[in-house]
Amino acid sequence: MEAAWLDISVPFGEEPPEQEAITERATLPGSAAAQAEWLKRAAWMGTYVMAPPSLELDLEDTERLPLSATVGKARVLHLDDVDCIRADSLAEYEPRPGERLLLRTRNSSREWWKRPYGEDFVMLSDAAARLLVERRVACVGVDYVSRVGFHTEGVGVHQTLREAGVWLIEGLDLSEVKVGVHELVCLPLKVKAEWGSPARALVRALRDSFVG
Repeated sequence: MEAAWLDISVPFGEEPPEQEAITERATLPGSAAAQAEWLKRAAWMGTYVMAPPSLELDLEDTERLPLSATVGKARVLHLDDVDCIRADSLAEYEPRPGERLLLRTRNSSREWWKRPYGEDFVMLSDAAARLLVERRVACVGVDYVSRVGFHTEGVGVHQTLREAGVWLIEGLDLSEVKVGVHELVCLPLKVKAEWGSPARALVRALRDSFVG
């Protein structure tokens, strides 16, 4: 019997960068053009996908979007006991070329999307990002967003990954996901956005341990 699908997305608009922004976003603009612009600015409000700079998520050029980057087998790593995702912590799991990795930290259990400015949220270090680039990982999913929060240097760390061609899934809730290999389905909306496109992400556990 196959395992049940688990939704690991954070609701669109759930995490509030600041109270003023909540009021501003409460009403969706009336015109289609204004809604498209609103969506571009708000792409990072929940779970979203960030493409490498050379591959924008473009509604007019969707054939260039390799869905295999965010759909397929993914390995979930539990890093619940670290204050920062460091290179030595990741090296122990031996990341492999072409692999999709979902990194669960204590952010998920603390419902990070309800407290984005917490000073103690866990993020990738520069060295960890460089390790993932060196190992030629295809996709990395994390349980926080890099554009808001106390540690603003997260934007630069994630830019290192993107410039190397690594796809990013930000804003995940991995609190109920067990360590091991899962089937991942994460589909971004067909919309061109400056930073990323909102997405729905699902996983279900697999029995084997091969990631391809």
